Amino acid sequence: MPIREISEEFSVNDIVPYFQPIIDLDSSGVWRYECLARLITQGDKTFLPSEFLYLIEREHHISALAASMFVQCAHYFHDLNIPWNFNITSNDLQNEQLTNTLITHLASYPNPERVSTEVSASTALSNPQQLASFIDKSMHAGLGVFIDNVGSCPGNIRALMNIPVRGIKLAGGLIRHYDDQDAVREYVDYVLNLCERHGVNVIAEHIEDEAQLERVRRLPIRYAQGYVFSPPVASVKRAQQPH
Repeated sequence: MPIREISEEFSVNDIVPYFQPIIDLDSSGVWRYECLARLITQGDKTFLPSEFLYLIEREHHISALAASMFVQCAHYFHDLNIPWNFNITSNDLQNEQLTNTLITHLASYPNPERVSTEVSASTALSNPQQLASFIDKSMHAGLGVFIDNVGSCPGNIRALMNIPVRGIKLAGGLIRHYDDQDAVREYVDYVLNLCERHGVNVIAEHIEDEAQLERVRRLPIRYAQGYVFSPPVASVKRAQQPH
């Protein structure tokens, strides 16, 4: 799908968080939220990151995006006492100014342990030393790390178990093809066994329909996320109740 051109002027301040719940399948309640960036233009049009990140990179604002999203989400959840995640990139891992901002802010934040970052599996596997350094610096402030989109790229997932990650998120295609592709089933079973042994939480992401949800329920996976529960919404109060 071609990237839609954005003709209206905008700034990083026009990029706001939308919230998608991660569901605890045991209790059928919201476990935590993932905060997803959305660009809202002056004409009230909403754009996905795939449609605006090229502009952020072109204007050299990419380093400011994670900090802006973190500050907005921290303010939003300050008095809600709900765990939440926000996404960072490979550049963010090496941005000491961002790391210092997170640590400083969390020092006076209520229950900072409820805050986590999400790092894509490709970033984690390509930058293991930078990720380990980021975790070492930030975990003392309470910040956790989830590895996103596991299974979407080749790499040694076992290596990620040697660093203190809070959880991994299985790419949606893995659940979709679990029953009909032996290689997928073997990989998922291997990852689930590895996570169980290391006490790492597992989230099945991109669960879009009841058939996929039923597959997840048959597996030793406690958490799930996707449109079958709720799309990303502008307020957590608008999120649909889980099934």
